[in-house]
Amino acid sequence: MNRVNPINDEGRASALVTGGAGFIGSHIVEALHALDWHVEVLDNLSAGDRANVPTGIELHVGDIRSDADLRATLGVARLDAVVHCAAQTSVERSMLDPNLDREVNVAGTRQLAVMAKACGVRRFVFLSSGGAIYGETREPADEQTMPVPHSYYGLHKYAAEELLRAEGLPYAILRPSNVYGPRQRSDAEGGVVAIFHQRLLAGEPLEIHGSGQQVRDFVHVSDVVGAVLVALATKEDVIWNVASGEATSIIDLAEAMAAAAGRPLEVRHRPRRVGDVHRSLLSPATLLATGRWGPPLRLTEGLRLTLGDASRV
Repeated sequence: MNRVNPINDEGRASALVTGGAGFIGSHIVEALHALDWHVEVLDNLSAGDRANVPTGIELHVGDIRSDADLRATLGVARLDAVVHCAAQTSVERSMLDPNLDREVNVAGTRQLAVMAKACGVRRFVFLSSGGAIYGETREPADEQTMPVPHSYYGLHKYAAEELLRAEGLPYAILRPSNVYGPRQRSDAEGGVVAIFHQRLLAGEPLEIHGSGQQVRDFVHVSDVVGAVLVALATKEDVIWNVASGEATSIIDLAEAMAAAAGRPLEVRHRPRRVGDVHRSLLSPATLLATGRWGPPLRLTEGLRLTLGDASRV
């Protein structure tokens, strides 16, 4: 991995990673730390874990919805970049409690962007959601595809993107598809690979909401980290899909995981969830065209890396 320090020509670059004790955020923290960035983390630990934060990284336990917490974090150290991963991530919960989802994903993101601009942050990288924003995709969605979100989660992520763009802060908006990999929680909605893995280890049936013919685009967390590093090294305002471009049905995923685990496949079907889409597939062509990212891991290789580290899934 090459050193990435394009923002601060005067010396060691510094970044705040919100949600940096969580699944995706903690991988980003590790990568930046390995590249000798000064990294700090802001996380309310509602879904994150202190154990995910590397030794030597300062963890601020706080909430992006709190002015006081943001001032205490952003106002102390001079930060070159903010990588914003903190979010309410459950589609199902967004449908049950849209006010909470809006409060975290829209108002919280705007507060963070306003504070970052006031504190002189030079780059704001926002982890949005490609899978939720585009809605149904008969063809792989690219960045010019009109968003048609089917859930409050997708609607609010898109609204947060627009507010960030209006703020006038140099930005990179990343739209990941369905992210999976080590350290993903099996109790987190959307983490189907982690959920299936946990149930396979326990010898339990795999629960599938709906027919199982739903199509998803699974991208390994290492590819998301790679996209963040490219975004930090880019001066232009950009919006990029971060995806594999590979269509996989949920039932095919279940069969592949059962085979990889050497266990018979047993499936229990449950009702389809409100807000779910049938087909979600993204095109990563714009990000690939930079020549600085990819090709993304194939699902078979990503599953091998993920299932081989059972202690951290």
